[in-house]
Amino acid sequence: MKFTFTLLIIGLLTLSIISTSTVLGIIDSPRKQMVNGISAEDVVCKNELQLMLRSNGSAICIKPSSVERFVDRGIAQVIDTSARGSEKDIDISPEKILVYPTHAKYDLGSVLVFTGTAMPNQDLEVSLEDSNGDKVYVDILEIDSSGQVYLEVITDESFDIGTYFLILKQSDDSEIVPVIIGESTEDIAVAVEKFHYDLNSQATLEVFGPSSAKLSMTISNSKNQIQFEDTINLDATGNAEYLLDLSGYKKGVYSIVMNYGSEETHEEFTVGLSTRTAPIEITIVDNYYKLGETVILFGESTEYTKILIKLIDPDGEIIDKIEYYTDDDGKFTYALEISLGKQTGTWKIQVSNAARISELTFEVIEETTSLTIKLDKEGPFKYGDFVTISGTGVNSSFHAVIQIKSSDDFFELTPGVTSEGAFSVSWVVPDFAAGNYVVSIDDGISRATTNLIVVY
Repeated sequence: MKFTFTLLIIGLLTLSIISTSTVLGIIDSPRKQMVNGISAEDVVCKNELQLMLRSNGSAICIKPSSVERFVDRGIAQVIDTSARGSEKDIDISPEKILVYPTHAKYDLGSVLVFTGTAMPNQDLEVSLEDSNGDKVYVDILEIDSSGQVYLEVITDESFDIGTYFLILKQSDDSEIVPVIIGESTEDIAVAVEKFHYDLNSQATLEVFGPSSAKLSMTISNSKNQIQFEDTINLDATGNAEYLLDLSGYKKGVYSIVMNYGSEETHEEFTVGLSTRTAPIEITIVDNYYKLGETVILFGESTEYTKILIKLIDPDGEIIDKIEYYTDDDGKFTYALEISLGKQTGTWKIQVSNAARISELTFEVIEETTSLTIKLDKEGPFKYGDFVTISGTGVNSSFHAVIQIKSSDDFFELTPGVTSEGAFSVSWVVPDFAAGNYVVSIDDGISRATTNLIVVY
């Protein structure tokens, strides 16, 4: 395929951009141009796109129809490129993910709103992390043919004041978007463009922190041996993009540690791992969990293998999708936060490699008060007496059963349970032998008991 150049090139700087960034008329995206040393003001855009400078200091190329909206919201400002002349017939690789919060700062308890664009007809993986790197929200957005992105996150009791980071990943592209709740802090964050890299490739890192800060970066292998160290200088808006050369990195798992004063953040990536078809065995500790608890997933397959973990809610929606790996012994451990879905019922975990899928299910139940049971009077009771057995704290997701038994006799009742977990049932004492009886209720999660005395 031939590409025709009809360019009016003004100045040596523009010439260097074209000659170093393009082959056969293809120019890197604005982000890649900046990683390669081009200033934001000198980024080249496709002829029908407008160059703008984002509030974080980076360049973007957008459609003219979006310019007014970006300016009105304070997202970006227009860069005048009229002196450069025509740049048509050059195919610019556009920024793939452009998402921003609608406000620079939010109050605790409000709704965070993010809007923007991403690649059309592809899923967009979204996670919101606090300053400790813990996920407080995850989702997978189905982006339609328009490419429009709209996301709302309610800041409930699990949030606190500080800086949060919206991590967006789609295909091999990623974006990190800081958002402040309450007051700004000196939190730092790093996002890797993708998780798995080939040998002798390059990794792009998105880094965020305080304005003009210098962050120390250490890359270590799985044996905690330092592979590489460097200092990253953030710009006035607290942003930087870093191109990490992976030449000479051996097959394995690597960790990134960023430090700034007392602040520290971590990220992982792999190099040279294989895609295999060996069976995968997975287990979890329990079959029942409450919202807010952590499910520890254990697994085993062949060594240094790429795997994909999916957490699926009771409606069949994929809540979280994690690219992961087996270690040099073929094992892996991963912590899944079921509080992210905030839904009770039967959940599913799927783990896959190139050709194999293993899955298991577990139940997520509501956080309830302690299970209780009592009788309406102390007794003792005789044949034909009416007894009311009641209590609270029953998990309504299960079939609760009341048992009345001694060493010689056994009776079973099925009580009605309210949505609040309360129950009450009347029972007529049958022709039981005299003695002590244990009255218990079991809801599949816990058990409560009391005593009933029968006399002649």
